[in-house]
Amino acid sequence: MKMAILEGHRSGPHAPHYRTLQAMVAFELRRGRVGLRVLPPDQPPSGSRTLLRLHRALKWLELFLGKLGRSGAEEDPSQLCAEAYQAALARYHGWWVRQAAGLAFLALPSRRELYGLVCAEGEKEARAVLLDAVGTISRVYNITQQLYATRGLLELP
Repeated sequence: MKMAILEGHRSGPHAPHYRTLQAMVAFELRRGRVGLRVLPPDQPPSGSRTLLRLHRALKWLELFLGKLGRSGAEEDPSQLCAEAYQAALARYHGWWVRQAAGLAFLALPSRRELYGLVCAEGEKEARAVLLDAVGTISRVYNITQQLYATRGLLELP
């Protein structure tokens, strides 16, 4: 759903203003489309607000993959995922969503299966792939974080 909102903006009547993150934020702030407190119901969903939600989820992914890449074989991936969720996303969710997330973490595959998903030959290679991905995710996250912080948008609802 969130990606569909962003793709709709990129192909919509104001598409030139959605070519970069910086252009989108500047355009939406100028036009009052961000909804610093609440978004008026007659406006389409804000790209800036939508991306902020994805940005927050990116932090969870960064934390989880980092924990998975640095953890020992005895550490449970479900617990690592729950810890990353608590640090990055839980404060933005209501009680029901937090409970559902906790149940979902219990259904995570084993460490071996997760390593297989990154197409690695063994544990050592999987750890290297995960930590490389974490580095890339971190760079993307930090660029977005800086822009949103500079514009005072980190606490959008």
